[in-house]
Amino acid sequence: MLTAKICVQYEGDWTAQLQSYDIFGEFVASTFQNRRYIGIMALETSEFDEVLEVIQEHEDTETVDVVERYNTGSQGRVSATLLLRGSLSEFTPLQTLLYEGFLPLGPTRLENGRECFDLLLEDREELSKATTLLSEFGNVNVRRLSQNYSRQIVPSEAEWQELLNSIPERQRELLNIAYDHGYFEIPREVTLEEIADEMGITKTTASNHMRKAQREVFHFILPYINLAMED
Repeated sequence: MLTAKICVQYEGDWTAQLQSYDIFGEFVASTFQNRRYIGIMALETSEFDEVLEVIQEHEDTETVDVVERYNTGSQGRVSATLLLRGSLSEFTPLQTLLYEGFLPLGPTRLENGRECFDLLLEDREELSKATTLLSEFGNVNVRRLSQNYSRQIVPSEAEWQELLNSIPERQRELLNIAYDHGYFEIPREVTLEEIADEMGITKTTASNHMRKAQREVFHFILPYINLAMED
């Protein structure tokens, strides 16, 4: 078995129009019925309003609802989840792959205006068939090819979301300041006391915030590190 990451620039679609924007996205879920489409997209960008306008103004788009939106705290970047509804004038790359019996692994990703799929394949002949199918939509390239399939030991999206929601705002603020100022560098470029001063809290409070946040992260990630080593 092979695994391959194949990317296609879907000419004429709003995904291709976003090539000139600073954006990374994932199509978390999608469904098709006849010519209608409903999908959930998670994205991160520093040009949210412009990106949203491109999607909304496309002829195939009917509605775009912003389910959630928040600032990531990094250079003005915004993370958001969108609920998309539209009518399709033709089969999409994903629909074509599914119809032809290909098995995508994980979500479809949007990178530099290209839709990227991780596919499980029997052999190189099947890889050639996949690239030929996708070439009907635009320029295609193979970003990664692995000779052997291996199970990836990673948390589910729901587990990641549970972790992200478990860290309160004040702890998140402290972690961002600590990271931006080099607290985790070797040697450290800032002390915990200096971070506490910037936040207007005591060193003891800052230490408690730091330890609680680190405990949540370690409690979450260590079991997966152990599983990976055992695997």
